Amino acid sequence: MYSEQKYGAITKNFKHAINENLGKYTSYGVGGNCDVMFFPENLSQFKQLLTLKKDFPVFVLGNGSDVLVSDDGFHGIVINTSLLNKVVVKGNLIKAECGVKISDLVKLARDNSLSGLEFAVGIPAFVGGAVCMNAGCFNKSVSSCIAYVVGENGVYNNKNCNFDYRSSRFSEEAVLEVGFVLKSWDYDTITAKIEHYKKIRQVKSPKGKSCGSVFKNEDYFAGKLIDEAGLKGYTIGGATVSVKHANYVITSTKATSQNIYDLISYVKKEVYKNTGILMQEELKYIGEFNAT
Repeated sequence: MYSEQKYGAITKNFKHAINENLGKYTSYGVGGNCDVMFFPENLSQFKQLLTLKKDFPVFVLGNGSDVLVSDDGFHGIVINTSLLNKVVVKGNLIKAECGVKISDLVKLARDNSLSGLEFAVGIPAFVGGAVCMNAGCFNKSVSSCIAYVVGENGVYNNKNCNFDYRSSRFSEEAVLEVGFVLKSWDYDTITAKIEHYKKIRQVKSPKGKSCGSVFKNEDYFAGKLIDEAGLKGYTIGGATVSVKHANYVITSTKATSQNIYDLISYVKKEVYKNTGILMQEELKYIGEFNAT
């Protein structure tokens, strides 16, 4: 809970919200409050706020599509990057701040006849989060288009970002700005590719609130393992394993964060019993959950 004594000296310098509910900033739409949420309006403010990590619990929040917030919330500071959305196009290079939506970046690239990011049109993420987890689909990842990343501790070329499947060096280091290098192509061909990927996602993705794929697909297909364990349709409270795509957890209006956490934990344990494979989550947990 917010304390004037604890946070008062900081809040006067930045746009902020006190005891802000985190659920409304996430895809699942559930979860409690944070003590204070800051909205940096430029990268200089963002860097200042990041220095608070040495004194307070701090979480950097992007689009909120791959996070699950505890029902008890997060007892600390959340930095919301949604206002950090400046973009500059220079030839084949697009420089994007961390709060730019990937879907907007794809469209901007298309409008400038730049190709390479079409596959990412349906990824519900900001640039910062997408780079942090090396987001991808259709056997492609955003790292394939990245020239450099400006992180809170320095500037890194593609190789030094340590990109791997759904990971990078930025798991503990905030992303400020990213340079994407793309190829010149004709507008109509790029548009056709974007529409192609959109249609595939529409066919494959279940309807309802979800975070997308819950588990990573590393040396296996998580959805197939969950299906083979007989868990499609399995429900805890307001959370259900999708019948259409078993790697999705769909929620009803009655769902709590603990319901979702318990279901994910149960699925993970059952698949391990069935196969000996310990699946790893794509989503991040914010706050404290009751282990099951």
